[in-house]
Amino acid sequence: MHLLAIIHLQSCFLKQDRTTTVYGTITDQNGEPVDSILVMLTGLKLNSGTVLKEVYSERDGNFEVVADVPKKFSAINVEVPFLPHKNSKFQKNYNGFEIERDGVSTNNCCTASIGTKTRYDFQLIPK
Repeated sequence: MHLLAIIHLQSCFLKQDRTTTVYGTITDQNGEPVDSILVMLTGLKLNSGTVLKEVYSERDGNFEVVADVPKKFSAINVEVPFLPHKNSKFQKNYNGFEIERDGVSTNNCCTASIGTKTRYDFQLIPK
């Protein structure tokens, strides 16, 4: 009977839902929404990363990224990258951002647990 329970538990772990959702808002220093800012989810494995999904903030500043994370990745990084060719509005107008994770201000940017929903709000700092 114990062997059957162990096999059942192992099959649950093998079928773990790895769908990861990151959502939130992007605003300027006055709290106004900012559109067209790139947000990327990067899967991390050892010392390397692979971009899994990219979205741009919408007109109301909201964004949502959903990725089914392959098992080869052990963590997820959330980025608003300084990429002139992909994130030109951010690169041109802002120096960085302040961050809230799930409603709490943080300087520890920006990871999301695999298989969960995480909220990140970015307030952009103008040049």
